[in-house]
Amino acid sequence: MRLYKSVLLAVNPDHPQAKQQVVKAGVIASHHQADYFLGYVEPGVGEVSFLDIELQLEEAHNAQQQKRMKQLSGLAQHSPQPVRAIHLADGDIAAQITKLAHQVKAELVIIGRTRHEILWLNDLHHHLAQKLDCDLLVIR
Repeated sequence: MRLYKSVLLAVNPDHPQAKQQVVKAGVIASHHQADYFLGYVEPGVGEVSFLDIELQLEEAHNAQQQKRMKQLSGLAQHSPQPVRAIHLADGDIAAQITKLAHQVKAELVIIGRTRHEILWLNDLHHHLAQKLDCDLLVIR
């Protein structure tokens, strides 16, 4: 049974479990024959990343985006389901994930969590549960 046509995984490529999260979400996307998207939001305030606030250098921002894209592309190679597109954003994590979910018409958004992010995750989970027009799955 095909429940989802489009799956978005919001993943932090620096997280030690990022590869496993990409694989898990890829299995889910594959099972549903869904378009599979990866997204990463560089944490920040509003629409401006911390990197821009601290350094005020476009070159540093571009270098960081290239690094993230390379990391995410490498992670995508481990997915059992081909990744249709990789998206990068800066700013408020919950707002940007919501925006990206709408953009790719996600029917399932998957986010990862760890024990060290419990307070942050509760805020993110709550915001996404309130704002998303689709299902939300939290994985480890």
